[in-house]
Amino acid sequence: MGTEPKTNELALQKENLHLKQSIAALREQMEKLEAAREEAVQKTLHAAQDEITQLRAAVAAMRDQLENTCYEKDCAAQEDMAAAGNREKQLTNTIAALRNELERLDITHQRDMEAIIRTHHDEVAQLHRTIQVLRDRLESFKNSSTTKAATNE
Repeated sequence: MGTEPKTNELALQKENLHLKQSIAALREQMEKLEAAREEAVQKTLHAAQDEITQLRAAVAAMRDQLENTCYEKDCAAQEDMAAAGNREKQLTNTIAALRNELERLDITHQRDMEAIIRTHHDEVAQLHRTIQVLRDRLESFKNSSTTKAATNE
């Protein structure tokens, strides 16, 4: 009979150690998820910024090209002016299409970021619930072992 409380105490200590290890593993996993999420956010932001920079450079180059074309050609001739007008309209349409695409990419990026953040918060909440359940179970085990020890005395 003297070894039974020690056995229970050892079992509780083992379970407590196991719970602490589980919490540590969950915490480590949560930190890894946070790091991976942050890396994904940074990659997405970097890719979006690169694309914006490229699009702006393309627009600037097209504007420069249009201006150079107008200055180099004889603007007095009606056909050249009509051709330049058509090119300008096409470039404007291209710029509008690129702006629309850029806005679409920005909206998509925002949605992706919101989804990442939402997933992260859900995971953190789930981990907190798990920790609380484990704490409650540990407390229950402590209380039941204290009750058993009190009844055995």
